[in-house]
Amino acid sequence: MGGEAADTFFIREAEAADAPAMLRFAQAIFAEPGLYLPIAADEFTVTLAEEEAIIKRHHDQENAVFLLAFDADGVLCGMLNARGSERKALRHAVEFGMSVGQAYRRRGVGRALLAALLEWAHRTPPVTRIELRVYVENEPARRLYESFGFQVEGRRRHAIFQDGRYHDDVIMSRLV
Repeated sequence: MGGEAADTFFIREAEAADAPAMLRFAQAIFAEPGLYLPIAADEFTVTLAEEEAIIKRHHDQENAVFLLAFDADGVLCGMLNARGSERKALRHAVEFGMSVGQAYRRRGVGRALLAALLEWAHRTPPVTRIELRVYVENEPARRLYESFGFQVEGRRRHAIFQDGRYHDDVIMSRLV
């Protein structure tokens, strides 16, 4: 691949019409074995109406955003949702989760989604802190977050029980 141009991705906020594609994307992600997400495929039971309500909740809440990444052909290839508390004392902090489709990993989708999240956070007045939890073993994700200035704040031992064993995760954050 030397000398080829990097992939480019279009990032925008989710809309109600995206709900069917988002459900298909999530079902495909959760069905992958060995993925660093604390949910099994059979546990993901979100309906179309529930997905539409989730999108609406993100639109209506000042300190929330649901971002989607599309490739040049308009194929959904990544999702990032960030949401903060409605409590006044906690509104400034948002926690996010991100998933990238298997065929698009290590091609810049996660980087594009994180850049869009930070851009949104900088123009969203109550947001001054962004945080996440990531499996200790998920080195590629941890390196990506660190490249955006996220720092490890703590480790949760045996935080997740998956695939017959316990996994630690780390809490990372970045101030806006």
